[in-house]
Amino acid sequence: MANGTAPTIVIMVRHGDRNTPTRVNPDTNPHLNTAGKDRALILSGVLSRANVKAVYTSNTFRSKETAEPLATKLRLSPTVIDEVSKVDEALKLKNDILSNNAGKTVLVVGHTDTIPELIRQLGGENMPDIDDKEFDNLFVVTVFSPGKASVTKLKYGKPTP
Repeated sequence: MANGTAPTIVIMVRHGDRNTPTRVNPDTNPHLNTAGKDRALILSGVLSRANVKAVYTSNTFRSKETAEPLATKLRLSPTVIDEVSKVDEALKLKNDILSNNAGKTVLVVGHTDTIPELIRQLGGENMPDIDDKEFDNLFVVTVFSPGKASVTKLKYGKPTP
């Protein structure tokens, strides 16, 4: 980098698989199902050597449970961000990451609408919301300076439709 500072690497995933709320089971804060727990373990294996220094999650069970295996392995205490709105949450996350973890690698576990918004806030390309049935996306956002970032989209674990 021209100014000699290391970029900030923000790895983002949506929480692992969970059962979709229905009229019969309207749970709006479901836990991970078996596939989601397996995906969380896979994520931990994938990122265990990525030099992650901080973990951020939303305040939902499924996000916390997705981050837990990696956070435990790395002896990190996740920072929980309360959801006010997707824009407010993304702005709060962006500011916290760039203020407290500049030049480091962090993991963010979010949701179908918050991950694309955070990518945009960090300076990445505009992205559509993630489909409700997609759980296998992994985004690596390299932030070079405020508003200037590159995005790499990867897949991990068992493919979802």
